[in-house]
Amino acid sequence: MRSSWRATVAAGFLITALVGCGTAPATPSISTPQDSATAAAPGNDRPADPANQPNIVFVLTDDLSMNLLKHLPAVDTLREDGTTFTNYFVTNSLCCPSRTTIMTGKYSHNTGIFRNHGATGGYRAFRSKHLDQDTFATDLQQAGYRTAMMGKFLNEYETGTTDTPSLNQPAGWDEWALGADAYKNYDYNLNQTGEVVHYGNQPEDYLTDVISERGRDFIERTAAAKQPFLLEISTYTPHKPYTPAERHKHLFKDAKVPRVKSYDEQNTNAPKWLAGQELTAAQKKKMDRQYRKRLQSVQSVSDLIENLRGQLRKSGVEDNTYFVFASDNGYHMGEHAMVSGKMTAFSTDINVPLVVVGPDVPAGAKVDEMAQSIDLRPTFTDVAGTRSPDAVDGTSLVPLWQGGSNDRNFVLVEHRGPNNDPNDPDVDTFRSPNPPNYGALRGDDWLYVEYVTGEKEYYDRAKDPSERHNIAGELSKAELNDLHTKLKTAEACSGFVACRLAQAAS
Repeated sequence: MRSSWRATVAAGFLITALVGCGTAPATPSISTPQDSATAAAPGNDRPADPANQPNIVFVLTDDLSMNLLKHLPAVDTLREDGTTFTNYFVTNSLCCPSRTTIMTGKYSHNTGIFRNHGATGGYRAFRSKHLDQDTFATDLQQAGYRTAMMGKFLNEYETGTTDTPSLNQPAGWDEWALGADAYKNYDYNLNQTGEVVHYGNQPEDYLTDVISERGRDFIERTAAAKQPFLLEISTYTPHKPYTPAERHKHLFKDAKVPRVKSYDEQNTNAPKWLAGQELTAAQKKKMDRQYRKRLQSVQSVSDLIENLRGQLRKSGVEDNTYFVFASDNGYHMGEHAMVSGKMTAFSTDINVPLVVVGPDVPAGAKVDEMAQSIDLRPTFTDVAGTRSPDAVDGTSLVPLWQGGSNDRNFVLVEHRGPNNDPNDPDVDTFRSPNPPNYGALRGDDWLYVEYVTGEKEYYDRAKDPSERHNIAGELSKAELNDLHTKLKTAEACSGFVACRLAQAAS
């Protein structure tokens, strides 16, 4: 593990802001296991051989927290067969901005998408900013891949009706089967490549199962045509209302939210939005019920993974396919005395699963280097033998599973709030403490948060892994200034080179 931020500061390492952000302290040397020319790009220039281009299957879940993983048998198998990224973080713990970051490889401050709705959020904003023309899907489609996306796209995406289908073809996708507000997993419309089909309330209509079968069919057809493919399956599960498939409703009857150290514990020196929280008996009971439903609902995700991997084997393409499993954000349930929700910079909300299985990916391995959701786009283009534009903020993760390092000492998290939009599907989570605008840096063993209110948090995770004791008031003025400079440098970076310099700050 890297040394703590405070130890690094004490050692006198500084950074220089070379990204047009004003004066900041001196640039660290940057070293990677690759040569510098290769390392300077957001993906390698491996020549693409159409006959051997690997396939990519990307399963993205919704609000799946780390504490659910041990109850997902298919994910256990993925971890045995591939590599787990233990320090993988989202850049924003909210659906639309997080998914936008994943698709574009860019931070929210460069996409302009910070919310689920309105001028800075949702599908309409995504399209109006022309972000749909610049994603990993458009990259791979241009590289000769057959592309398909199924399930949840972005908030405010409209399917149209069975009589009047939406004519908004999602750029970069040859095929799609996309829902709109299909969180119940029943009684929804799917826009299936321009044709809208309504699904009802029968067991066979359960959405996670429907997109599982459509994904399996896509693999079968495209593999038979001997065309490389990108398939993204994006579940609504386990987002509230946490609807399980009928076959799983009898499971986990006695399960309760894990009583971890931070459960129903007030943070010391908490910022105003968090201070004074206390869970009632009724709230605890409700969260236990919700947790059971979450456990039940994610069993369909486990089934989906098994179904897709089974078809890859049957079609004879498993050995030439990268299978990637992740979540758009995490979820808290009782930690820091908060009721169910997300949007915070705590580990519960930003540290999410990432598991990769593939041709050159070590089995049963772990990568502890810091990775972030901006890295998925350049990773996908890297394995496909093409590359992402230099304007992408992230970097390929391929060198990490090959045993290298990335010189990343912290990751950036951005949030805009509070948001009390009644049309937002996450509106119920606003009963949970709802943080105002903040920027945060998360290191290996520290967390720094700076709010628009002027309040600050600093957690020494080496001594306080549950992030319960805010010691920002114990830092010196020089230490706080150094953290502030690092944060502002990261918040202003744009493009691979500038963001790499900002993220490599010692």
